[in-house]
Amino acid sequence: MNFFIMVSLFLSAALGVFRGIDLALLTDAETGLCIVGPVWLRYGALAVAVGAAVAAGRCCKPQAGALRSRCTPSGVVALAAAVCYGEAAVLRILWMHSSVVMLIRAALEALCAFWMIGLGLSWLRKDWKTPTRSLTPAVLGSAVFYWCVLARFMENSSSWHRVAPTAMVWQLLAGLMFLSALARALYLPGTSDGRTLCAGGLAAFALCLCWELPTVLQTLVQEGGGALLTPTLLFRLGLCCVGALGALSAVRCTRTEQGA
Repeated sequence: MNFFIMVSLFLSAALGVFRGIDLALLTDAETGLCIVGPVWLRYGALAVAVGAAVAAGRCCKPQAGALRSRCTPSGVVALAAAVCYGEAAVLRILWMHSSVVMLIRAALEALCAFWMIGLGLSWLRKDWKTPTRSLTPAVLGSAVFYWCVLARFMENSSSWHRVAPTAMVWQLLAGLMFLSALARALYLPGTSDGRTLCAGGLAAFALCLCWELPTVLQTLVQEGGGALLTPTLLFRLGLCCVGALGALSAVRCTRTEQGA
């Protein structure tokens, strides 16, 4: 594995540990406000991890064509993401209370789940094939991240001192960038940019998995298994799956032996 990729993965994992400690001991659980240390320390840690991820992805020489082959771990993670987004869509429809906005988001989550199913099955096949016949499902399946970015700006009245809502915008943008580059690599291999794909995948790993997983675990500890029946937590779990998929894709693109 590329040395810079390893450093990026290590820093992202360290970010996850730091975030877990921060949530458990240094942040108020009810308000999300930092009670120990400056808020800029959190943003600084985020900047270092994401900056290293982007730099590692841009300085290596990835082969995006490596993703057009069988890979069981990638297939399993993609199917896990499909389950999370599919269940989130169903629960959101049941709970939307005639809300058009929630119906649109549920439809986008369902489209994302549909594309992830095709993506997972294509990676589990012995003879790899394009997940869907056209690029449309991939574009529509990624649109939920764009929609959620807009929703964050419209719904949140938070300050910089509440790190989670602000960081969520960056998480969604990282997921959108990675999935867009992934779709291009799979459907339009002649026009894909491997460095953008690798940088997006590593950034998604840092933001969507390492930063988000401690929040998911904290919610499960506080609210119990019943939290798994809420669309919000399921969406966050799907985000974690996208982050894991980003790391797998980056590693596959930069391995010296393409046997993934």
